[in-house]
Amino acid sequence: MMQTNTEHDPLTSSKAPVELLKSGQLLSIGGGEGSGLIIQKPFFAEFVSHGAAIGGLFDLQCVTVYTLGDVNITVPDDKAERQQAFQRRIEDIESMQDLCQADSPLERGVSILNMLCQKFDWQQVQSVPNDVLAKLVGVLPSTISEAWQHVNKNASGSSTLDSFSSRQPAHV
Repeated sequence: MMQTNTEHDPLTSSKAPVELLKSGQLLSIGGGEGSGLIIQKPFFAEFVSHGAAIGGLFDLQCVTVYTLGDVNITVPDDKAERQQAFQRRIEDIESMQDLCQADSPLERGVSILNMLCQKFDWQQVQSVPNDVLAKLVGVLPSTISEAWQHVNKNASGSSTLDSFSSRQPAHV
């Protein structure tokens, strides 16, 4: 398996990661549990975690890439590795879909921030622009700003998600 560390490689120069993903070559994210990418497309963004497939036909419309953690770009060597990478990408899509099921935009904003801050250093997550984070869960950037206030306010206490999940859905 070929590996490229994005910290010491020209991949981190301005357009290189975007061009690599748009090249059509199937790649995957290495680097262990603490690695992931936020891939911005023209009208939405995707979070992709370690082990997931990137590039190929998935990311031809990639506009910007934000790395979280220590990301290594690898090329799957065989069919089994490619299938495993595809499966992981599907799991990431399903995970984001679950977050987007919440009716409340604020709840979706808080959920994505909590998920990312649990996996990565909160300072890294804060370095991603609010408009990109908003595109992950289909909310306005101002909603992400408000969600950051909730997350920061509740950082010392219980999880903000607890306060949202304790609400019962309205039955009509």
